[in-house]
Amino acid sequence: MPFFTILDRYIFKELLGPFIFGIAAFTCILAGSSVLFYLVGDAIKYGIPLMQVIQLFIYKLPSVVVFTFPMSMLLATILAFGRLSSDLEILALRAGGVGFYRIVVSVFAMGFLVSGLTVLFNEAVVPQATYSGQLLMHQYTEKKDPTIKQHINLTEYDEKGLPRRIVNVREVMKGKLQGVTLAEYEHGYLIRVMSAASGAWVPTGGWNFYNGVMHHFSEQNPFQVTVIQFQKEYIDIPIDPQAQTHEKAPEEMNSQELKQRIAFQERTGEDPIQNLMKFHMKFSVPFASLIFAILGAAVGVRPHRSSSALGLGISLVIILIYYILLSVGMGLGIGHVIPPLIAAWFPNLIIGTAGLVLLRRVAF
Repeated sequence: MPFFTILDRYIFKELLGPFIFGIAAFTCILAGSSVLFYLVGDAIKYGIPLMQVIQLFIYKLPSVVVFTFPMSMLLATILAFGRLSSDLEILALRAGGVGFYRIVVSVFAMGFLVSGLTVLFNEAVVPQATYSGQLLMHQYTEKKDPTIKQHINLTEYDEKGLPRRIVNVREVMKGKLQGVTLAEYEHGYLIRVMSAASGAWVPTGGWNFYNGVMHHFSEQNPFQVTVIQFQKEYIDIPIDPQAQTHEKAPEEMNSQELKQRIAFQERTGEDPIQNLMKFHMKFSVPFASLIFAILGAAVGVRPHRSSSALGLGISLVIILIYYILLSVGMGLGIGHVIPPLIAAWFPNLIIGTAGLVLLRRVAF
């Protein structure tokens, strides 16, 4: 039997139309409620021009589309199988000797394909678009910053994504730094800590520090520490503290960058649980497309599911249940009740099990 038969092409064609409709419908709903409303408010507050508002909206769309792919897969299977069931086409196929599991093979294949494409999209497009959007927004929000800036944290990374330098400035006023703490690393290991009462940014590139203490740690002997007291020290740091260099948030990282951030948090003793949850969700949420394909086929094959309005309503109810379970899983994971891997995949396990049970019932 050919791998991709006429039946598979027919099922794919039935799924494609509702899938595209679902992407458009769910993207409009989510973008309007979670992006546009807040973006208009920020545009008025910070005086952002119309063209930049449109650009910001485009930058934010990829993070929305990642969530609409699974939703659209669910809607597509409910509507497609609802029409096939109402027009008795599934009954005719089964009467002709085609098993129900063979009919849904195409659905599983499309669900797996959409899941894989969503993972790639979430890795290659979403982080870069989100980061670009944050940089653009920062150009306007920093204009509203007060003259005195407090608690500035700057982190410089090497080519491997490991921290090279971490700086904390208690306060910056008219270009003068107050209460500066500097930690420098080599290959991820702490080699020097310096604290200074004050400092200043040198326009040619670098910082002057005044009245401080420097601790050098020996790489060969961790118990050997050299302490130096100084009145003035210059260090080549090509970062202007007044620019407040934007540090990437987890949403602006791909999985490899986020994994490096988690490893650094573990080495420095910080609890990485939230980033661990976000790391696993980079894969669990996209693969909800496959889970929804299983459930959608089982729900859609029942009678009277061909109405688009009814199919959309059923999809919204299932999606609501999914995100409630996702919230529960996140709470259990962040609370260290269950491992973050299980917590991130918790809704997929519940919805997927329910889908397999329903699928088995309608198959016989």
